[in-house]
Amino acid sequence: MPLTNRLFFPQVAAGVWADWVQVVNVSGETSNVKAVARNRGGIVLWYADKVLNPFQGWVIPVEPVSKQQDLSLEVISNKAIVGERHCHLGTEVLAFPGASIEMGTVGKRLFFPELVAGCLDWFIAFNITDAETNINCIVRDDNGSVVKMFGNRLGAMCSWAFSDAETGNTQGTLEMVSDQLIACERHLHYQGTYHPNGVAVGQLGQVIDLDTLSSPII
Repeated sequence: MPLTNRLFFPQVAAGVWADWVQVVNVSGETSNVKAVARNRGGIVLWYADKVLNPFQGWVIPVEPVSKQQDLSLEVISNKAIVGERHCHLGTEVLAFPGASIEMGTVGKRLFFPELVAGCLDWFIAFNITDAETNINCIVRDDNGSVVKMFGNRLGAMCSWAFSDAETGNTQGTLEMVSDQLIACERHLHYQGTYHPNGVAVGQLGQVIDLDTLSSPII
């Protein structure tokens, strides 16, 4: 699988959640890396540039800005990069590598193979393009029957959160179809016999139709 030079994190969490994002230059050359944080309305609130030596890492210092509100994070490099995000609250930890076309987690048609009834399912979609997009969500039960459909119009570089109130707390799957390229995180929160204090599972939507993205300008 080819490496990427552009990573997307649909959320850096606000409030009591502690968030940490790191990227590493995995090329054999010096890289110029830019990180851009936006609010849900697509407005840039923070950005920073960093020159990284081969295999040097950068913990992106976005959290002071994100303490007041959720942000999206775009990381662009002129060389190949690998990323990781950890989001912590008590016993709950969410981990994401960042979404990209190359990893099959940025596209116009995303799929989540699980929704869990009786737990909290929470999603945040990120329109990673400079154009508005219509996003249509299709909820199916485990037998593949459509049980609910809903959608939203999302501005350029904007993000949108939705949860069980929209998906109907269904046991099944979620498909998202968009006019433009999007990334989406799923956060599953639950308690049970083996996790009495609560646990969280993080997933990225998986692309089921491939598309392309133009090369970034650094």
